Amino acid sequence: MEVPLGTLEVWEYLGMRASGAPPLTISTSSDYYTHGPEHRFDTVLFVEKEGFAPLFNAVHLAQRYDLAIMSTKGMSVTASRMLLDRLSERGLKRILVLHDFDVSGFSIFGTLGRSGRRYRFTNEVPLIDLGLRLAQVEEMDLESEPVAVKEEEWEKRTATLTRHGATAAEIDFLRNRRVEINAMTSRQLVDFIEAQLALHNVEKVIPGDDVLARHARHLIEQDLAREAFDQLRAEFTKQARNAVLPEDLRDRLRAELDAHPEGSWDGALAAVVARMNE
Repeated sequence: MEVPLGTLEVWEYLGMRASGAPPLTISTSSDYYTHGPEHRFDTVLFVEKEGFAPLFNAVHLAQRYDLAIMSTKGMSVTASRMLLDRLSERGLKRILVLHDFDVSGFSIFGTLGRSGRRYRFTNEVPLIDLGLRLAQVEEMDLESEPVAVKEEEWEKRTATLTRHGATAAEIDFLRNRRVEINAMTSRQLVDFIEAQLALHNVEKVIPGDDVLARHARHLIEQDLAREAFDQLRAEFTKQARNAVLPEDLRDRLRAELDAHPEGSWDGALAAVVARMNE
């Protein structure tokens, strides 16, 4: 499931609660019907940049670790903060934040769970900084790129970095350089994320015994319903083949379309057939 991080879309998503199985339907799906984290995920991977979805989909990252993956362009929008706030209220254990090693990356992590003028948090948001940090950059020998910062701007940037937890060595590095997540190869990025997931004990989500029992009974109900329907299918087919159709079927269809010209022929035919049994 993919949810755009706009305010209306987030409000709609948050209004949906885990409701278990719907009323009985003949379905081939074995899914437990959920919206939100309950019984589905307890970890969010927040990635500063967009564009990694094809890679993550290719390695089934979200599915293998039961992750919700979020990304925004630049600084987090109000809707994304609200989403994290509400998910934290609903049992989210951790929000893992992956960002560039630069001033903006530190600011994104530092402000993601912090109340501000536009949004105030009502819950403790469990943020964890995955990096990139200087030690990781050096360990992977990632390529940096130059950054031109005017002297009069550097004092302000130094204060920002310090406020968001950068070390003296990191601040010195970032004086005229930066390293993007994109400096990692696809293999490096996946390996890095998976190592961090293991470090922070991210595992598959398995619901409690009551949910398991309820859904197991629903699956049995579905199997019984399909079996019963298969037994009736032959009789239904026989009755349909032997049904007597009116000789003026085409005329009735034409009259229905004349009365409702905005409809399609098959929709009109369904209306005609429904009235045959009245």
